[in-house]
Amino acid sequence: MGQQITYILITLVIIYGLVCAFYYFFQSSLIFAPCGKLAEDAPIILASPIEEVFFDTPQQGRIHAILIKAKVSRGCILYFHGNTGGVLRWGPIAEELTSFGFDVFLPDYRGYGKSRGKRSEQALFSDAQACYQEVLLRYPAEKVCIYGRSLGTGMASWLASHSTPAAVVLETPYDSLTNVALFHSKVIPVNLFLRYSFRNDIYLRAAKSPILIAHGTKDTIVPYKLGLNLYKIIGNRPDCEMLTIPGGKHGNLNGYPVMRVSLQRFFDRWFGPMEKF
Repeated sequence: MGQQITYILITLVIIYGLVCAFYYFFQSSLIFAPCGKLAEDAPIILASPIEEVFFDTPQQGRIHAILIKAKVSRGCILYFHGNTGGVLRWGPIAEELTSFGFDVFLPDYRGYGKSRGKRSEQALFSDAQACYQEVLLRYPAEKVCIYGRSLGTGMASWLASHSTPAAVVLETPYDSLTNVALFHSKVIPVNLFLRYSFRNDIYLRAAKSPILIAHGTKDTIVPYKLGLNLYKIIGNRPDCEMLTIPGGKHGNLNGYPVMRVSLQRFFDRWFGPMEKF
C-alpha cells in the first residue's frame, strides 16, 4: 500500500513538472496570439483612408503600422492593441477612435501581420519607442495620446514612463502580467519563470502625463482588481481618472455609452473641445 502511494505521488510530481515545463516553454504562445502572418502587399481595407508604414527597429525588428485618418484631426492616438489578432482584427476597433477627432497610428507587434522579428520584452519596448518616434515625425508630443488595450497596456505604460505625450488611456489594464498569469494558473508558480513581466505598476509611477484607466467589474481575462491596483498607485494625482463600468467585461467596454462619454470628456480636457478643430 505504501509503495502504491509512493508511485502515485511520483506520478503526480512528474505530471506537475510537465505542466510547469509546458508553461515555461510555450509561454510566448499563451501570451501572444498573432493569428498568422501577412505578406507585405496584402491589402488592408477600412472605411477610413489609411497610410501603411514600415520601419526598422533595434534587435532586427521590422514593424508594420497603419495610420488611420480622421475627417478632422486634432492629434494622433498611438494605439497598442490586445494579444489576439493583428491589424486586420484591430483596425476597425481602432478606427472607432477617429470619431473623437484623432488620427490613429496602429502598429502590429513582432510576429503579427506584416511585422517581423524575434519577440522579447525589451524588443517590444524598443519597438514601442520607435513607434512613438514615427508618430512624432507627423505630430508634436502635445497632440499625441498613447492608448493601450489589454496586453498593449504593457507597452503603453512603459512608453508613458519614457515620454511625455499629452495623455494616456489604459483600457482593461493590469498591474503586472505576472499577476494576470497567477490569476489564470493558481497552482503553477509562473512568477518563477515568466519571461514577460510588464510591470505597469512600476512604469506608471514614473509617468508624467494625464492618465485615464477604464475597466469593467466582470472582466474574467484581466480582473478588475488589477486595474484598480494601478489607479491606487496614481490616484492621488488630480490629472488621473478611473472609469469603473459595472458589469463590463474584457472586450465590450466600447459598447457602454459611459465609456464614450468619459473618453470624450478626457480628450476634451487635454486636447481642447472638438468644436475648435
